[in-house]
Amino acid sequence: MHGRGLWCGGGWMLAVVASGLMAQAAVAAPAPICQTQPQSPACAAQTRHALNDRMTHLYRLELQKVMGTYAERRLDHAQNLWRRWVNAECLFRDGPPGRGGADWNRRQDDCLSGMIRTRIAQLDGFLHCSGATCPPR
Repeated sequence: MHGRGLWCGGGWMLAVVASGLMAQAAVAAPAPICQTQPQSPACAAQTRHALNDRMTHLYRLELQKVMGTYAERRLDHAQNLWRRWVNAECLFRDGPPGRGGADWNRRQDDCLSGMIRTRIAQLDGFLHCSGATCPPR
């Protein structure tokens, strides 16, 4: 996808959570380019990056919560499959880059951002679940 997709590697999962804390600030305040050019491709890309950082932070927190349980492996597997599905879904919606025209990158970033927002809500729900609302460990 010419760099538009989400990174799907496994080694990043156990990185320091502190990098995710910076992502919280990035999500809270829009990038300067978004204040002056909200419909620009640069704004769409920066928004996607900030949302991806927030999602990664929440994922790492949930991973720490289930560390050492069978749920750890299921969460890792689910997140990797989710990333693959989102990349494929947005590519299906927008078509291949060569046929997408000049706005293809912005449309991809917008599609990915919407999917990431949904995943952020899911991960946040896992973090704040209780009793029967939590996935089994």
